[in-house]
Amino acid sequence: MAKSQITIIGLGLGGTSLGLALRKSGGDFEVVGHDRSPDVAGRAKQAGALDRTEWNLHRACSGAGLIIIDTPLAEMEEVLGHIAEDLATGAVVVALTEVMQPALEIGTAALKNNAFVVAHPVLNRVGGDLEAKVDLYADSQFCIGSAVDTSPQALELVNNLALRADATPFYIDPAEHDGIISLLEQTPRLLGAVMMQAGSNSSGWRDGQKLAGRTFANSTETGEDPDALAGALFANRENLLRSLEQMEDVLAEWRALLSGEDAAPLAAVLSEMTDRRLRWQRDVKLQRFDTADEPVKETQPGLLRQMFFGDLFGGRKRRENNDA
Repeated sequence: MAKSQITIIGLGLGGTSLGLALRKSGGDFEVVGHDRSPDVAGRAKQAGALDRTEWNLHRACSGAGLIIIDTPLAEMEEVLGHIAEDLATGAVVVALTEVMQPALEIGTAALKNNAFVVAHPVLNRVGGDLEAKVDLYADSQFCIGSAVDTSPQALELVNNLALRADATPFYIDPAEHDGIISLLEQTPRLLGAVMMQAGSNSSGWRDGQKLAGRTFANSTETGEDPDALAGALFANRENLLRSLEQMEDVLAEWRALLSGEDAAPLAAVLSEMTDRRLRWQRDVKLQRFDTADEPVKETQPGLLRQMFFGDLFGGRKRRENNDA
């Protein structure tokens, strides 16, 4: 009996990491990979993320029971148009995407006979470089969205994919997801571009660039694919414009603090924001998000440093049903 087939289209950070997670413990399936760049596909195969690569997109998808698409939103309609006729009966397509609702609309329009699910694995790690690895999504929230008539079997398959990556499945309405993500993920990236523009256009940039360090680097990080970022921002622009209006209101409050005669109000707000960030960092480390109102107290020197950078809590919890 032939093995089941899982096909990954797009072998960047997400696609390669999921391939590594799928193959880490073996299983009665074969992982096939396709990427427009043969070099990218070759590196993913060499890294151990794939059983084999397939240059021809149609052959890559033929017979697959699960197809994972990790391409920019602007390319999704074209990809789905190419593979729609190649999909086996009952095959499930899941698209990794930063914005869910636009991707869901594209997918459900392109696929009439197969289930289509959108997923956004949230990279909620604090610090560190991003690279494809087997545990990239471990203990992360794996957001899952779909149309209301999506079959339970299709959702279960994507649920098991999340568990195979040691992530936590998190079912969410796509429109609600996009409203939240516009403020928490897209606005920081947009402001990173704004900060880069302001800094590099300033009259002091010739010397200032020599002084720009870690803070500037972290603040201006937008990723390496401007076309993909532009597509995601524009697709979610209604939510993003509301988030920018919210930012404008908050910036006005900070401007007022800086315009005052006393530094104490500014220090008080900064203290509160620092405490909130420490709580969030703690909860990311613990993967417990029901403790937001608990104060963060450093009961002994270096405890918070150990929490954030040490392994105080042992291995990850085992999950059941972790086969995709």
